[in-house]
Amino acid sequence: MSVCRVEEVQSSSLCQSPGFPQWTFDQSHIFPQDRPLARPEDGKALPDGRLVVADERYGLVLIEGDDFHRPFGRFVEAGYVHTPPDPAGGVQAVFLEHDTRHLLVGDIYTGKIYRVDTQTEETRLIYDHPYGVNSVYRDRKGTIWFTQSTNNTDDRGKDDLWASVNLPVPTGAVFKLSESGDKSSEKAEEVVSNLYFANGITFDKTEKYMYVSESMMDRVLRFRVDVENGLVSEREVYQNVYVPDNLAIDRDNNLWIASFAGNKVIVVDNTCRAVHTVFQATSTSHSAFLDEWTKRSHLGQPRNAVLTPKSFDPLPNFLTGLFFSHNFDTVYFTGLGNAILSYAMPTGR
Repeated sequence: MSVCRVEEVQSSSLCQSPGFPQWTFDQSHIFPQDRPLARPEDGKALPDGRLVVADERYGLVLIEGDDFHRPFGRFVEAGYVHTPPDPAGGVQAVFLEHDTRHLLVGDIYTGKIYRVDTQTEETRLIYDHPYGVNSVYRDRKGTIWFTQSTNNTDDRGKDDLWASVNLPVPTGAVFKLSESGDKSSEKAEEVVSNLYFANGITFDKTEKYMYVSESMMDRVLRFRVDVENGLVSEREVYQNVYVPDNLAIDRDNNLWIASFAGNKVIVVDNTCRAVHTVFQATSTSHSAFLDEWTKRSHLGQPRNAVLTPKSFDPLPNFLTGLFFSHNFDTVYFTGLGNAILSYAMPTGR
């Protein structure tokens, strides 16, 4: 059985961090237990308690309890295609807009961004980016912000994406699309350039800061943003993390970071900017993988050869992200496998 403890960090300074849970992994946290999903890299909880996660076969899958799940949205009508190996759908990003009704969904292989009405399941293609779209955020003003990991075009989306993991190149970027309703024909504006695999993106609760994972540089960047005018400034390295992937902000404005290579989730607290490991899954084979991955990274050697099923042991697959239930009493960890993980938040958080 997994263990949950609440850790409090104290320092000699005047700053004292809040307590955070510490979870370990066991099979009981796999959700749903019948493992019906296909690459659920991201997801969101709807206000009525239902969960919606990315699924490469259908676009999205709706989960209601452990026993009911089905395709969600009308992605085929909107042009989504998944007939692997060519073409393979790459739905990955899932963002719930501030109206809590509409979802934005991004495809990392084709660059398409869809908008889904969660009440009617109407699905529309609202933007078609020349390169793959990794992660998406829409601010309260209506501007859409998204990351491009590399210059992977529609015809070589999957191959070029993984080539930029194998030997990193500075073709990642952050783009913005001004508010345009349900359809956008304008070209997105590049606001951050020359990133080594731009990945997760999110804003803090005040929308004064934007966080971006630069995965192949093992760091999360922070920028000051002016959402009224769409301006980005004051770039800084906010935290160093092994291959940071998707990001999430909790109700206390703390930043949660999924570590793809690290088999773990960390939190940077908003009070002291201290780092807390809230989840970690360890094994001998994963430790060996991480050592080899780190060595190859430092030496500039190809890395994809070390990505094997033993690399993420004991997890179902690599960890890519997380999202919270609507009332923040549960956190779900997403990944490249056939299920997600579910953990109850400690009482009082």
